[in-house]
Amino acid sequence: MNDHNARNKLVDAARCIDAIFHEEARPGLRTWMNWKAKGYLPFVKVGRRVFYDPEACRAELEKRFTTLAES
Repeated sequence: MNDHNARNKLVDAARCIDAIFHEEARPGLRTWMNWKAKGYLPFVKVGRRVFYDPEACRAELEKRFTTLAES
């Protein structure tokens, strides 16, 4: 698979979690679904199936949950 295809793939929730988080520090599927319901994660819905772009989800999580230390 070339680099372009690797960056532009849509995956299901379990694969997206695996792609973003380390195995020992990842959230559970229920937490992931709660984040999706709250609008924290971008997703694509095709019929009844939901797909995620791991890079877009990681960027949104970093934007939402990263805290900056005050100087």
